[in-house]
Amino acid sequence: MLDAFQVNTTVEGKSVKIKRIVPARKRNNKTPFLRIEHFNAQDGGFPNQVHHGFEGLFYLFSGKVHHEDSIGSKVDIESGGVELFTTGAGLLHAELVEHKAHGIRIWIDLPDDKKHMPPSYQRFEVGALPEESNSSISVRTIVGKGSPVKPQLNVDIFDITLSGKSAYKYNIPEKFNGFLYVVVGSIKIKGKVINASETVYFENERDIAMLSNTGARVLICFGEPHGGEVEFAQAYVVI
Repeated sequence: MLDAFQVNTTVEGKSVKIKRIVPARKRNNKTPFLRIEHFNAQDGGFPNQVHHGFEGLFYLFSGKVHHEDSIGSKVDIESGGVELFTTGAGLLHAELVEHKAHGIRIWIDLPDDKKHMPPSYQRFEVGALPEESNSSISVRTIVGKGSPVKPQLNVDIFDITLSGKSAYKYNIPEKFNGFLYVVVGSIKIKGKVINASETVYFENERDIAMLSNTGARVLICFGEPHGGEVEFAQAYVVI
């Protein structure tokens, strides 16, 4: 049975409202995703933090975020852009918002043999991301086939916009499990309505067929588990 549930809302960083998609309740997370969060920020952002052992991906629906880190990166990410930073052995970083920023941040676990790799940083503008569209559907590949964004693990991340009455099908790669999150609007899957701010976890499924009558924006995050236990430790330092 399809299990859709409302995500938890909290506040992190400097007064940033977060809708936490992952971790999801107490369910067993058989994906490489430590966290997936939908954020809306007005000034503030995420001050200096020390992280290690995972990769962080920021994708902006709108606005601008300024990134700084301990390996010398000082970069702005603007609407539609992506940043991917590998914390590896350890990275001090900050994502700061001067006015407004709306987007997704995703933390992808690193397997044990890569948790102590050197930290690194990459930024990609919206024009670098593959996008396919027609009159009713737009699919932007944040991570996946054709995208220059290359995490250490096999991952698919898509930003899908459905206009009016439309349908979309995602064929799930073998061994992938993951999450679907409705950003705005509503969709229907297997006869069940999934509304804005609701998410669904898929394990051992091979496709997702979604329908929309009035339009929706949907985030899809799927990946191949690396075999280790995926457990986020709240062991970071805010400076």
